[in-house]
Amino acid sequence: MARHLPLLDDAQRRAFEHPPKWTAAQRKLYCHLPDWAAQVLGSLVTPHSRGGFAVQVSYFQATGRFYPADRFRAADCAYVQQRFRLGPIAWERYDKATRFHHRQLILQQCGVAPFEQVEAAVRAQVMHFARQQLNPTAVFRAAVDTLRARRWEVPIYAALAGVVTDAFRAVEQQLTTHLAALLTPAVRQQLDGLFATAADEPAHSHRPYRLTTLKRSRELMRAAAIRANVQDYAVLQALFGQVYPVVQALDLSEEVVRYYARYVERAQVFQVRQQADKKYLMVLCFVIYQYYQLGDLLTETLQQAVQTHRNAAQRDTQERVYRQQQDTAAQWRQVLDGVVAHGAALAALEHVAFAFDRTNDEKVAALLAWLQTPDVAAFAQVRTCAQRLRKGGAGNASGPYYQVVEERSRALQRRLGDILRRVTYDGPADSPLVQALQHYRARDGQLGSQPPTGFLKPAERAALAAAASPVSLYKALLAGYVADHLKAGKLNLAHLLRYRPFDTYLLDAAAWAAQREELLVRTNLTHLRTPGPFLDALQAQLAAAFAHTFGRLAAGTNPGVKPRAGGGRPRFLTPARPADEEAPPPRPLFPAPGLISLHEALHTVNQACRFTACLEHWSPRHRPPRPADRVFFAAVMAYGCNLGLTRMAHAARHVAQSTLENTVNWYFSLENLRRANDAVIALMGKLPVSRLFQRDPDQTHTSSDGQKYYVTVDSIHATHSYKYFGQDKGIVSYGFLDDRHRLFHSVTISASEREAAYLLDGLLHNDVVESTIHSTDTHGFSEVNFAVTFLIQVAFAPRIQSFQDQQLYAFAGMDVPDLTAHGLAPVKRLDRALIEAQWDTLVRLVASLKHKHVTASTVLRRLNSYS
Repeated sequence: MARHLPLLDDAQRRAFEHPPKWTAAQRKLYCHLPDWAAQVLGSLVTPHSRGGFAVQVSYFQATGRFYPADRFRAADCAYVQQRFRLGPIAWERYDKATRFHHRQLILQQCGVAPFEQVEAAVRAQVMHFARQQLNPTAVFRAAVDTLRARRWEVPIYAALAGVVTDAFRAVEQQLTTHLAALLTPAVRQQLDGLFATAADEPAHSHRPYRLTTLKRSRELMRAAAIRANVQDYAVLQALFGQVYPVVQALDLSEEVVRYYARYVERAQVFQVRQQADKKYLMVLCFVIYQYYQLGDLLTETLQQAVQTHRNAAQRDTQERVYRQQQDTAAQWRQVLDGVVAHGAALAALEHVAFAFDRTNDEKVAALLAWLQTPDVAAFAQVRTCAQRLRKGGAGNASGPYYQVVEERSRALQRRLGDILRRVTYDGPADSPLVQALQHYRARDGQLGSQPPTGFLKPAERAALAAAASPVSLYKALLAGYVADHLKAGKLNLAHLLRYRPFDTYLLDAAAWAAQREELLVRTNLTHLRTPGPFLDALQAQLAAAFAHTFGRLAAGTNPGVKPRAGGGRPRFLTPARPADEEAPPPRPLFPAPGLISLHEALHTVNQACRFTACLEHWSPRHRPPRPADRVFFAAVMAYGCNLGLTRMAHAARHVAQSTLENTVNWYFSLENLRRANDAVIALMGKLPVSRLFQRDPDQTHTSSDGQKYYVTVDSIHATHSYKYFGQDKGIVSYGFLDDRHRLFHSVTISASEREAAYLLDGLLHNDVVESTIHSTDTHGFSEVNFAVTFLIQVAFAPRIQSFQDQQLYAFAGMDVPDLTAHGLAPVKRLDRALIEAQWDTLVRLVASLKHKHVTASTVLRRLNSYS
């Protein structure tokens, strides 16, 4: 057994164990000694002691660590000698005893606890990290950050790596021992069955293991793919009921479950099976996580299928109404002509009936003669024509809509029937829809003669009574209500990732109550500690903004507002940015036209920031030899240029397709790719050319927008957007850019989703680009985003189309001018008492986002969908 887990590779370990490489500006900053250090330096006698002390203080200020003299950087030593006029120094004389004395002195003066005094607390903290996050490298880095934050000394690599390794071995030993005691023979047999084929015969490409068949869900809208997903969900559901109590007893965090589950997804079945001590733990986590994932997929399938069904029904209804209008124009004329003729005949009969110059026998004879005329037979045809018109929808307020829904119901049932029977969505017990779902599942989709209709509207009940196939119409309406209630939060499923009850996404209520102050400090939200001072300052700021803005409007000094000549609503303009006459003339930033290979560009960037080092193997313990950099470059180009691994392997030299696929499988996780992108972003921020694009060095102005892409293959994530794709489907790549032109975050979403739900994901993504002001378009704007960005101290400046139609708010009691005089909607008043009553929940939500306990897109998409 290795002494330490492979936490860092050789290059990363050398970087950790050696002092940082400074620029001239950084060296000048860190080598500036505080007053106490300057006094100590003046009291020292020998040059090597004085020089060693000055260098150690400088390094400690930067890293919180101490280094032996043989690792001092020559440039730093030369700078210290020159700055403090130390003269020639024999650095080899700066021995271990002197360094130990200086270490104690520096720790005492800086108020930093030595590692040996806090080692027990460090081990406890690392043990906590290991229980929450089964990525040893991430735990190692988190431990370093915690040591710096708590003003504890950062030890040498071997000492800290030993603590992390011991913690992981202890956690895994505890988990496996506890698991062995919890697993019953029945559960073991069920889990062992995943390592066999359906026929209990040797596996091959046409007879895979059961575990293999459960790995990949089918993200398609075809009925056959949906049925296959439901079948897998049924298998996982049966397993989930048996293993979930075991997982609860183990108290596994979501990160641990996700880590082991993704390891099983990447690994071959024999690689999982050969780990006798952990295979059950891994498979348990895979079952839990895949059950959640597949439940989300089936729920998303239901939502999209219902929306597609509704859109098609509305479109068919409009087309049918249009055709009916064309086809029945003659029938309408016949009905109208018949009514006019019948009216004239009735007037003539009335004249005969009330004629005083005729006898009753003459009147009866005239009536009988009229009944034998062709006009009466023609009017009978008018009645038949009117009945046909009414049956076709002319007499129905909703037209033929429900008839179309009924006709299209069969296709919807083929997609969603199994989902509604298998996925048990929860809701209030007295909800009519919940009762209808329970009736539907209890009868396995067979409704019976009197299914519950309490959840339907009166018009829908009437349409159901008049339907040719009430069962088909009922099932389509039931699916629509389930989709609506899921979106509105009236139906939930506790064991999902995206459709859980809202409170389950936030930090645990008990943990929040116990650690509220610590979490506020850790997430830099101490300004939200109490609502009173915060809301007072906001109210004063808002009142000043109203007075300033509308004072300029009234005075006519706002260049963005132009009054109309004839009065009425003024015109709102975006004034042009004035030209900077003192700016130097533009000059080319790049060399003359030439060809630079993409491989050379990637190699050059990698030499400067080592982004390939961020692509770490998924397994923390058994890591094979690392692939060459050219393999990583080939994989990046294969995906970045949309070539695919097969074509890239054929085009690249000395890169086998199997090597490329294995590298992507084990090294290209989403977390690794984001860390690699952050490394490139950090490098771009250090380049002097990037500062040429920045308007204000004291601000970081970021922006976000979506780019639309066609998708020609069947995918549940591709949806219709007529404005951009016409009759085709597509997706949106939502990207974030700062004023230095650094693309620091991107996410791919469905074309039918609003970008506003994903805006905060980019702002809270990392610490490399910390936005101070953010702009987006109307599609990325929402009132919730205004609120949350203000709470996290980011100025939100969206470019809103027709912003004058947006609702403005003010606190009750504020003196607000008449907005209607400026063509704006009247102001609405904020309920401060309600805000203060919900303040702790608001702060808990923001802390959950900043703590990265949940992504903003997940929780805000759920919150915004509520009724």
